[in-house]
Amino acid sequence: MKCPVCGSSSSQVLKSKGKTSKELLLKCEECGTVFRETVNVKKPINCRVVISEFEKTHKKFIKVYPDETLSLGGIINVDGREGEITSIENKRGGRVSQSSVEDIETIWASYIDIPARVGISVDFGGRILSEKVEVDREFEFVVGDVVKMGNLYFRINSLKTLERKMRRGFARAGVTKRVYGRPVIDKRYKYDLSSKVV
Repeated sequence: MKCPVCGSSSSQVLKSKGKTSKELLLKCEECGTVFRETVNVKKPINCRVVISEFEKTHKKFIKVYPDETLSLGGIINVDGREGEITSIENKRGGRVSQSSVEDIETIWASYIDIPARVGISVDFGGRILSEKVEVDREFEFVVGDVVKMGNLYFRINSLKTLERKMRRGFARAGVTKRVYGRPVIDKRYKYDLSSKVV
């Protein structure tokens, strides 16, 4: 909605009336011009969400407007709790980083009011030690870091996120599914996950 005088799209709603089509009285925040605009309001639609809470997943439906655009990392409200979008599947069956709601088949999300639960696999030359840790969702795992976990010291070799496997770089715990490592003798560690094992 652009101001008819200066063309600015920054305006303040003074009055609004109507249900399916709204008649708005707007004031331009740039030049102060007051003008009217009529907009059609689309009804919200049900969108399927698969929401994760550690190992459990629940299927829910949320109401969203069809002309909205959702993207990875975005926050949605699911039954009064906030969830972070971790994956989007469109109606063509592909995974996308963002999509308009009317093209979405399923949203995958995880609650953000709980810590992230991440799998740790340490390879002892064919024998694998597997554990799970709970860490803050913003915690960053970095390939190459040495980590202490109890009496074990290991170097992170790779990460598996919701989207791909990584052999370099870092990922937030909120999008990391598994951390892979190998034991090391060097005891100079970057962080200690001993108290985070579940």
